[in-house]
Amino acid sequence: MIRNLLKVLFFPLLGRIRPTPAAPAKPPRDPAMANRLHIFHGTFTTELEATDYCLCAPGRNQPEPLTRDLPGATIDVNEVEIIFGAARIKGALSMLTSDPDALQRTIGDDNTLILIAEAAFFGLPYTLNDTPCLRYAGAFDAT
Repeated sequence: MIRNLLKVLFFPLLGRIRPTPAAPAKPPRDPAMANRLHIFHGTFTTELEATDYCLCAPGRNQPEPLTRDLPGATIDVNEVEIIFGAARIKGALSMLTSDPDALQRTIGDDNTLILIAEAAFFGLPYTLNDTPCLRYAGAFDAT
């Protein structure tokens, strides 16, 4: 009983002296995947529509449509790039893969590429698949 009384009396002083537990460390980034990009392709009417889909949340405390449509992944939208237009896509393909013709055949007539860097997943496990607006072309190591 006296011990409990001492705890109550000295808690304001001693309770704050105790060290706080350290925050868990972030998982280290794998340097082998620093150049890895996940490529999605689709068709949007305008570049603004593609940007809204990937980067703009519809409201407060709501995820971006891209993040909502990929529930198996936590995505940092700062690591998402949008390439809109056939001429830009053709220019970018040689930087994305050593076989740009094969990727061009996969993309077909779609006018938008969405590139998600490996860093966008915060080192957490993820699953990627097609969305209602985009098709997943796969992971590529940028050259």
